Amino acid sequence: MSIFSFKSKGSAYLAKDLDQIAIDSFKPSYIWPSEYIPFRKYYESKNCRIFIIENLTHNWNWLKDYSQYFRETDFFYVSLGWYHTEFHLQEMSKIFSILGLNRKNFIFMFNDFHDQGLFTQHGFNGELINQNCFIDENIFQIRFEDKSYNAIYTSRIRPFKRHYLASKVARLALVVGQAWEVESSREDLPENVYINTSVLTPTEVSIQVSKSKVGLILSEMEGACYSSSEYLLLGIPVVSTWSKGGREVWYNDYNSIVCNPNEDEVAEAVTKMCQRNIDSTVIRGGHLSLARKFRNKFIESIDNTLVECGDRKIGQAYFKKNFINKNFIKQIPKFQELFPAN
Repeated sequence: MSIFSFKSKGSAYLAKDLDQIAIDSFKPSYIWPSEYIPFRKYYESKNCRIFIIENLTHNWNWLKDYSQYFRETDFFYVSLGWYHTEFHLQEMSKIFSILGLNRKNFIFMFNDFHDQGLFTQHGFNGELINQNCFIDENIFQIRFEDKSYNAIYTSRIRPFKRHYLASKVARLALVVGQAWEVESSREDLPENVYINTSVLTPTEVSIQVSKSKVGLILSEMEGACYSSSEYLLLGIPVVSTWSKGGREVWYNDYNSIVCNPNEDEVAEAVTKMCQRNIDSTVIRGGHLSLARKFRNKFIESIDNTLVECGDRKIGQAYFKKNFINKNFIKQIPKFQELFPAN
């Protein structure tokens, strides 16, 4: 063995060791806390595979273990389940650098123009496809229930949901769900005329929401917020505080009132909305119209990816046949089978 070849091999080993040190020492600000994660293999052929995931940084644990086995024709469509800032983009850029990920293989689905502008500035590719467009409208349909509540708030019991802002709303109903992390105490919730004592099914949630005149969303920052669009699909108008994350994309002067984050203004907005003569079919129809536009952009983007790989377009027919609520499921993916070492 020549001296030159020996040094080259040694340099390669050193580089590999340094890469592993960088991987071992890095930890994102948030990682999925459960093995059950939003993940879906959406399409597969001999030419390419397409996966759907949510929030790239949250997937760090499996990315660091299996990204080295990705194929050049593995593409990941990334839904954004939270409002992203400059910090998140820098963190994401570091992940791409440490793992040597190819940016062209990741297509981000932006919830609003803020996301689109920020990600583009950092050299990421994507489309304006608000994640709420993938809510199954067949699950959330207009139900003609007697109106028992002035307003309802469906959410986890978490501080960022700001339940206290509904403390002056008369005839308030609450539907609370499970959280990944320890929830706040129910004792901290505002006075209400209804609160569930067990986790409700989507149908049961729909019934309770349909008993209300208004749906509340009070967080300052999150993602596009599924509950917000579920209200609208049920034909229920929304009272929301000003927010970041993409839910405002679905709002207009007819289906919503957006107010400042204080108890008096939230209560006043609920009163005003209750006094309006709202047509639930108009609210639902408007949401579906915009959802179709976003879905068409998703289908077009998928088809463009397939054509680049030498496949034919799959279009509307494939989308409809393979459509599921929210476009992915929470599961324990079989990563070793999907991305084998050899």
